[in-house]
Amino acid sequence: MRLALTAGVLTTALLAVACTGPQEGTPENELPSSLPNRVSGAPTVRGATEAVVAAANVFLESLSQEQRDRAVYDRDDTDALMDWTNLPMGREEDRNGVGLRDLSEAQRAAAMGVAEAVLSDSGFDEMRAVVAAGNELNRRGGGNTSFGSDLFFFAFFGEPSTTERFTVQIGGHHLAVHTTYDGDRVMPTPAFTGVDPRTFEVTGTRVAPLRDEADGVFGVLEALNATQRERARLDGEYAEILVGPGEDGAFPSSTQGVRVSDLSADQQKLVTAALRAWVGDSDERVADALMAQYQAEYDQTYIGWAGSTDRDEPGAYVRFDGPRLWIEFSNQGQTGNGDELHYHSVYRDKQRDYGRAWPR
Repeated sequence: MRLALTAGVLTTALLAVACTGPQEGTPENELPSSLPNRVSGAPTVRGATEAVVAAANVFLESLSQEQRDRAVYDRDDTDALMDWTNLPMGREEDRNGVGLRDLSEAQRAAAMGVAEAVLSDSGFDEMRAVVAAGNELNRRGGGNTSFGSDLFFFAFFGEPSTTERFTVQIGGHHLAVHTTYDGDRVMPTPAFTGVDPRTFEVTGTRVAPLRDEADGVFGVLEALNATQRERARLDGEYAEILVGPGEDGAFPSSTQGVRVSDLSADQQKLVTAALRAWVGDSDERVADALMAQYQAEYDQTYIGWAGSTDRDEPGAYVRFDGPRLWIEFSNQGQTGNGDELHYHSVYRDKQRDYGRAWPR
């Protein structure tokens, strides 16, 4: 993920202020800041869980008892865990967990500290930009209360622990983070990311939250020759991603497309870079272990596209389908006051979503 900023400008823009949410009028947009802060089915990494537990404890200790009760669920409450959406919400509606709208500035910073611990540096930057996009839609809509950077929610399924399983869920418009921890085992799926508008200004600087993802998938398609591109064409049209919210496990029963291992070495490098744009949003240690697994399965992983190979065409759809890996990217048409084109995407692991099926 790239925000299309130089390192110095990026740091200044992203760390300017804590998340404040939409105010009266049309304030300058801002990004939320945070407090400083062996493979068996899922990658086993040392240190990742401890960092998240420490950040989670800071956040939870900042909450009132009523807020904490809203934030923490039973770890086996799978109905609630799987009840998420990428859609916007009304200001009177609720999602799982406690919302940024109900937190003080210090509590919001602590919440963002949890996200910073869960995600990689680039993944955290991307999340903050997706959150800030809500303010841009709010501004364009003249104060549309379905959008805003304060309409994002944090929930924990299970008490944060270095030894017992728990899941961090962060959700809002165009965002769903689910990262499950069980000791040193970590699984960062399912993960939904989208953005509308595709580019916008934050403290006077233009950002493009999912540019790396778009560059990656369309770069792969552009590198295919005519024969490969035709083999990769999927049957039918795809107006939306298939395995999004409420569609857990709804993967196609058969594979279509061109097999990654049949591509040239240079083409495979492009595939790896494209996948990394999603997998790399998670903690770098987790991402490295997962990428090694996914790359080892390129002989069973397929690239498919439908609608168009033009990155600026609504209805363009691309997916990567492996024994475990599942990534979809979809160009969506205009809705409301958004751009004429915006992005939806999802990254799933067919065997390990929500950390399920880990051997005990």
